[in-house]
Amino acid sequence: MTRRKFFALLVFFAGISTVYALAERQAQKMQATEAELSIDWDAVVDDPTERLEISWMSIPRFPTAREGTWIEERLEKRFNVDFKPLFTSHFAYMRRRPLVFAGGNVPDLFYAGDPVVVQKDAHHGYALPIPYEVIQKHAPNYVRYLNEYAPSAWLYAYWKGANYGIPTWGSSLGYPVPGIWRMDWLHNVGIDKVPETLDEMYTALWKFRHEDPDGNGIQDTYGMCPNAQAWFNVFGAVFGAYGIVPHGWMLRDGAVVWGGTRPEAKEILSLLRKWYADGLIDPDFAIGQIKSSPIPYQKFVSGKTGYLFSHGGYSSFDQYNKASLVSVIAELQPGAEVVVGPFPVGPQGIRGARVWSTAAHVFVFGKQVAAAPEKVVRMLKIFEALAVEEKLFVEVRMGQRGVHWEFDAERGLYYLPPYDDRNVASKHLIVLNVDGPGGFFAPCGVRPAIADKYLPTAMLQHRERYQRTEWAQAGLFGKPDVVPSSIKHLRDLRNLQMTVYAEIIRGERDLDYFDDFVAEWTERGGAEMTQEAREIYKVREEIYRKVGVGR
Repeated sequence: MTRRKFFALLVFFAGISTVYALAERQAQKMQATEAELSIDWDAVVDDPTERLEISWMSIPRFPTAREGTWIEERLEKRFNVDFKPLFTSHFAYMRRRPLVFAGGNVPDLFYAGDPVVVQKDAHHGYALPIPYEVIQKHAPNYVRYLNEYAPSAWLYAYWKGANYGIPTWGSSLGYPVPGIWRMDWLHNVGIDKVPETLDEMYTALWKFRHEDPDGNGIQDTYGMCPNAQAWFNVFGAVFGAYGIVPHGWMLRDGAVVWGGTRPEAKEILSLLRKWYADGLIDPDFAIGQIKSSPIPYQKFVSGKTGYLFSHGGYSSFDQYNKASLVSVIAELQPGAEVVVGPFPVGPQGIRGARVWSTAAHVFVFGKQVAAAPEKVVRMLKIFEALAVEEKLFVEVRMGQRGVHWEFDAERGLYYLPPYDDRNVASKHLIVLNVDGPGGFFAPCGVRPAIADKYLPTAMLQHRERYQRTEWAQAGLFGKPDVVPSSIKHLRDLRNLQMTVYAEIIRGERDLDYFDDFVAEWTERGGAEMTQEAREIYKVREEIYRKVGVGR
């Protein structure tokens, strides 16, 4: 190691140590004042004539935006608020946010993308607990819709017996995404219909490898090339055919278990091991991604594979979008015909694939807001209005119809100039998505009864035919990191599982090594996580009772 590299490493680790030291000091400081920050919520009064200043770090997708957009002013005028929006990229959110917070610069309201982030913020003393009854009092319809469409979101905001913030949802997250087949290849190898079972899938993939589907006289094609690094959906439709969520919590025989350690997972690995040995799976599946373009996608559009996992959503077939899959493959592979691949049916008649669940994120209040709790009430009123008022939600998410966007039933939503330049749209916070959790000032999705009005007819038909919600497999809690000890163990155990799975599929390990993997997974933290997951399952029932899920 050169001296320059050595000193660079010293600086790096010193920086990391500084961040954690600051965080711990800040946590101790905040915890020391816990008694001073208790709030009598019954006595909190929000005077609508008082203009409140609220700093807000929302979804980190608008780094070029600036304060004073039409959308911001629309919301400020309606609710008598002076927002101080903090715009950032996802990279800055991940890298700089911990240091900024550790330095004491915590916004009044901020985005937490995952349960583990909420837990860290609560631990370090950045977050203000918000009782369930306060949210129910000031945002009753928002709570009702959350309970109906994404009740597990409440767990994302939970830590050590308290609720931290406002959970969000997005109905678009609940639609499972099927695969895509090269229909012209199927015809070329003598298959006239799209495979509908695992057995039919095997036959088609085998022929893609061994019967020259592209007709060039060279054995240079494979059936498929999944992305082994994409833990959230690798071989998704195959695991889905057995009803297994390999990287999530499941309920089996009344007990909470990890899907990836189940006997069914071993059975699936046995199947995939055979598929690999028979040449159906491109060996590059274990490499993962090159820069920002996944290898599986590259292989498919360049005519090296004939099946692609998790790309069969409506957007892949959008001919109005030059970047859609059908547009790209039409340019690269003239004459290619691609069709949706329905989820294959497994041995027990099950089909489907993993989804994140309709639960999305959490918006957390900084602990300093305890000195001005009326800000919490004002924001709850805003979330309530966005949930029930269609016009307000649409304008705060997408801007003005006829100025920023337009809609027709065939094309769906589309930007108007100059906002058809995505950089311009992002700068002005214009997001043409109504059923996902994607807006800055309207970060929660809207209920399907409203969202469906702004979706093209063909997309609604596509979802009904290929993406039914009953085929969605979200696991027991949605995101697996609702378990507190996931902070310590989940990343390590996830990497262990991905490595062992790939080694077994490629034949580098015996199939029975799966049993050794389960033992190691349990010993390296899986046992602790499982015990906590079973406790969280009990907590979930209590939370549901408090917020009224099922009433």
